[in-house]
Amino acid sequence: MTDLKKTITKGAFGTVAAGAMALATASPAMAQDRHRDRGIDAGDVIAGAVIIGGIAALAGAFDNNNRRDRNYRDRNYRGDRAYNSNPQRAIERCVRTAERQARRFGGWRYADVTQIRDVDRTRYGFRVQGRMQVQGSSNYRGSNSDRGRFTCYVENGNNPQVDFRGIRGLR
Repeated sequence: MTDLKKTITKGAFGTVAAGAMALATASPAMAQDRHRDRGIDAGDVIAGAVIIGGIAALAGAFDNNNRRDRNYRDRNYRGDRAYNSNPQRAIERCVRTAERQARRFGGWRYADVTQIRDVDRTRYGFRVQGRMQVQGSSNYRGSNSDRGRFTCYVENGNNPQVDFRGIRGLR
């Protein structure tokens, strides 16, 4: 329900409640002698205070604490939890990190993730497993390319941790 609808609903309900209370207190007064004006007495003051108190109580009961709701929503959907709730984002981060680390630490000129084999939710985030191919290393004689597997953990919004298997120069 939008804020405008909530406001209109609250206002309509408050108006109906105030009218019902005013009618309930005015009925006994109308039954008294109409030609006699006695002024305002203690009963009128008490009745007015009860009406105003009732309106205030209704307004307070239906007033949502939007600040509290917003803080709860922000706390649950920002920072670490945003990373832990989106497997697609975890996959993207793992692919970028695995390719970057293979080039940086293995001395490979090209590193490409060729397949994502499995994505599992862990207690603190995601585990992503896949295959990759690397090429163009001047460190190894003979074959200038290699293939292997990697496992990547994205936990608590931290940088992904990547373990390589089967690729020369990467452990």
